[in-house]
Amino acid sequence: MQSPIAPRLVAGATALLVCLSLVPSAALAAPSTPQIEAKEQELERARAEFDILSTELSMMVEEYNTVIEALDETRQSMRETEQRLAEAEGEVAGAERQLGERAAEIYKRGNVGFLEVLLDTTSFEDFLVRIDWFARVSEQDARFVADLRERRDEVEGLQRSLESREEEQIALRNEAESQKGLIEAAVQRQESFVSSLGEEVQTLIAEEEERQRRLAEERAAQAAAAARAQLSSTDPSLAEGADLDAPGRANVVVIALQYAGVPYVWGGSSPESGFDCSGFVKYVYREVGVDLPRNSRAQFKAGSRIPPDGVDALVLGDLVFFGYGGDPGRVHHVGIYVGNGNFVHAPGTGDVVRVSSLVERIDSKGDYVGASRF
Repeated sequence: MQSPIAPRLVAGATALLVCLSLVPSAALAAPSTPQIEAKEQELERARAEFDILSTELSMMVEEYNTVIEALDETRQSMRETEQRLAEAEGEVAGAERQLGERAAEIYKRGNVGFLEVLLDTTSFEDFLVRIDWFARVSEQDARFVADLRERRDEVEGLQRSLESREEEQIALRNEAESQKGLIEAAVQRQESFVSSLGEEVQTLIAEEEERQRRLAEERAAQAAAAARAQLSSTDPSLAEGADLDAPGRANVVVIALQYAGVPYVWGGSSPESGFDCSGFVKYVYREVGVDLPRNSRAQFKAGSRIPPDGVDALVLGDLVFFGYGGDPGRVHHVGIYVGNGNFVHAPGTGDVVRVSSLVERIDSKGDYVGASRF
């Protein structure tokens, strides 16, 4: 972990974080009494802690995804090594079989030695021919044995490589499980903290969460309509999800919005299992034949880069990224741009795939670090 987990993590991480960070000031302003002011201060503290802890949690999730991706690569390498090992063993078995056949043939014919060759010759030319034949047979047998030993050495080397891969796999799995335990503990602390909030604060959170849910639905409907209109105006057949030549990837937006409402699950990468942020964009882009890396940091480095001051240049389907403290070296979240200053993403624990305002996020958090286009 790049930073320790704070003592208290807030339940329903990103969903409630959005709720807290967007509570309108008018809802907190009047009438002003010491009790209301105290609640305002409590809400401000919760908002600040939500920002820090939710970001830390999302960073943990993406680090977990990085480990899992490396583990998958190791397993693939192990499968390839096992295949090579099987091929080498087949070659050795074939060499042993041929050597056995050669030995059996020599045994059947009798052990022909130098003296027998010399005494059985009828002429000097016959002697030379037989000596040459004898040398060739010996040389062939020697090459055969040497080749067999080389094959066995190769098998032993592959076996050692496989064992090394197995050790690496175990280490990666243990690391992934360690990350998993940290995340689960963080979620539990989040839930405990939310239950400890005052009733008034929880009411404000619930009201703002409902308002944000309605806004997300409106944004999603507008984005879907605009994307379908672009697809239809370009070529009606493209509305089925094929690629298009018009600016942006309207097909990506249409596909992504189909999964609005799918629960956030860290490590999730399908509608059935739920999505985390990078698993969501990878799944959507795979639907249009584009294979993206599994974690947001690797996704940020892929594609054609669009700098953070190029928001006006964004087109449908661009991936938008967010980094801890606005640092592009610490990317922890990703979403898909859907137009009109909005993006669809899997926000965090306790939330669902939804459309949020990119403009508001930039203004409130300042963690936008740019986009990538594929």
